[in-house]
Amino acid sequence: MRKSHRLWLRFLSLALLCSLVPSMGSLAQDGELAFDQVVGQPRGLPQLPPQGAWGEVINVTSRWLVIQNHSGQQFPVAIDDVGEFLIRWPSSVEALGPQSVIEAIGIDLGSNVVQTAHVDVFEGTDRNLVAPTYNSVLPNNSVVTTIDPGFNRFMNAWDYGGQNLLYGWAYPVPPGILGIPARLHVVGNVIERVPIRLNVPGNNFATVVPSPPDNLTVTQVTRGLFSYLRKGDYAFLMPQQITPRSLVLSQLVVYKSIPLRQFNPNANNLNPNPNPNPAR
Repeated sequence: MRKSHRLWLRFLSLALLCSLVPSMGSLAQDGELAFDQVVGQPRGLPQLPPQGAWGEVINVTSRWLVIQNHSGQQFPVAIDDVGEFLIRWPSSVEALGPQSVIEAIGIDLGSNVVQTAHVDVFEGTDRNLVAPTYNSVLPNNSVVTTIDPGFNRFMNAWDYGGQNLLYGWAYPVPPGILGIPARLHVVGNVIERVPIRLNVPGNNFATVVPSPPDNLTVTQVTRGLFSYLRKGDYAFLMPQQITPRSLVLSQLVVYKSIPLRQFNPNANNLNPNPNPNPAR
């Protein structure tokens, strides 16, 4: 009797639980839910990655390329369905010339000095991809706003409470960063190579120093050409939607393993004087 009594109590408990909680089996087999997970997304692409995704070029023609992601899924992309298309090539400080335009963002050390581990360089016609810039920015790379307590910082440099409250509440910053973040975003043409000095707005110059010391990577950024793509190139893509014909991308950035000068010595945007100030 005790055993049958315990079984009866378990049955009642299970029945009560089922009456209060929706059936898990029906959730798993809900046709509308499964349908919405695929068709409810733009053009049937499930779970579009909001911050983009990485892939590898496995085939390319003059009008198409096929990208494979880390899961082995392959997606055809038509040239007409690509929005912004850029290629990033490894470069070096030694390749910079007086016509080179550098973009750098990093820690503001004061006196127009920015410390960073990486800079991007733009040559030739690709220089109009950027514009001369000198901006203080937050750690999330957004520009410092009008409500920035710069005047209060000038009058009371140790107002930790006010600084932390403003940027921790109104403009959240990564953990461990106290006070007003000091970061600088500069874009300008090279006026000196060692150390890197850039001509910036306001008839002024900014100095770029490596972080950590003696460790500065340089990437040349160019507009994308399908003729430059090769099997094995890595790509970062921002999917918008998928159609029966192609994956539609708002942005495609391809990463090359060799410099542009090595890939195509006759490229139109090559710097005619790659080594200014050789004595420096």
